[in-house]
Amino acid sequence: MCRWVPYTLLCIAVLSAQQDTGTDPLLARIQAQATANLARMPDYVCVQTVERAHRPTVKENFKLLDTLRLQVALIGNREQYAWLDARKFEDRELRDMVGKGAIGTGNFALHAKHVFQPKVAEFKVRGETTHQGRRALRYDYEVPWDNSSYRIRNPPHEEVVAFRGSFLVDAETLDLLRLEVHSDEIPPELGLDRVSTTVEYARAKIGALECLLPQASELTMVGLDGSESRNRTKLGDCRQYVAESKLTFEEPPIVAPAAPAESAEPPDLPSRKTMELSLDADLPLETAGVGDPIRAVLVRPLKDGERVVAPAGAVALGNIVRLEKQGQPFDHYEIAFEFHTLESSQGRYEFSATMTDAGPATGLIRQAKRLNPTFTRQRKAKMDILVREVPRGQGVLHWDAKHGRSRKGFRMRWLVE
Repeated sequence: MCRWVPYTLLCIAVLSAQQDTGTDPLLARIQAQATANLARMPDYVCVQTVERAHRPTVKENFKLLDTLRLQVALIGNREQYAWLDARKFEDRELRDMVGKGAIGTGNFALHAKHVFQPKVAEFKVRGETTHQGRRALRYDYEVPWDNSSYRIRNPPHEEVVAFRGSFLVDAETLDLLRLEVHSDEIPPELGLDRVSTTVEYARAKIGALECLLPQASELTMVGLDGSESRNRTKLGDCRQYVAESKLTFEEPPIVAPAAPAESAEPPDLPSRKTMELSLDADLPLETAGVGDPIRAVLVRPLKDGERVVAPAGAVALGNIVRLEKQGQPFDHYEIAFEFHTLESSQGRYEFSATMTDAGPATGLIRQAKRLNPTFTRQRKAKMDILVREVPRGQGVLHWDAKHGRSRKGFRMRWLVE
């Protein structure tokens, strides 16, 4: 089995003093242009796709662990995250949303702000080169520890680290093309030997503005044991963020006149009640990704006493929050769902619930409190999967990889918190 590493990288703009670039007029122009580009960048949101891979040693090939799909936004100089169909951004940090595994932040703009903030880094000119067929100028830079706000976190440890790297700018326009960030002076308690990030930039339209935006990045982390984690990230579908529209960027719908006063707000979902849900579409596990939206329908009416709170057929909206392929004791998927909204003709409810049971279904593996192998009449071993503690607000399934599709109509029972 591949071993997940829980490292989190954070990049925060800094305000320390280091070196005056006035002795290099070209570098001063590059910094001024980068600062201007970052300053006029509007609040915006993109779809971020992250492929996370791992290998035990550098001599082995990477094995894809999972794919994350999220909405990521730069709002008021802060990166914020949400699942694809969410109506608002999460208050949680990214590492808390995606759970275990290597993850990094700062690619949207904070890495660039970190480097080009005045009087922070020491620079060295390296001359002219080419990048994707364009003439480019290369500079190396170094940010010492006392000027850095670049953090690596491996709970319970978190440390600021020094870093260095290089950047390429277009020789004619001075637009930033590529930024590399490397750190190898890492305290041993973090369990890492070195960390590297590369970000590619290009111009794109955000509303009426043409902005210089990151297009793709690659993060690699090498552990002290020689294992390596790699995240490849692509950003797309970037649009201006408008607070009133949450994560929807089309023209606002025509708002109907306010309902009469006697139309009260729908009541909250009753707590400690069980909802029976069934998937409303097949879920192909080989191509699904963490963050993908899922939908299910209410099989039976949800009642509070004799009152029907939500009728059968009401739609529950949620997301895949974990999807890992495991190799022990046999090939199977570990899947976690999280439902957050119930929609019906009677109202829209935000809720939290924990799955208590599911199935039966072909491919669903029975879960047990302890491993206890049993045998069929043909003496073929059948082993349950040892169930871990299920986080509140989620449902966890184990699915045989030989049946890599959860079918429409698959039933689950959820207890409303």
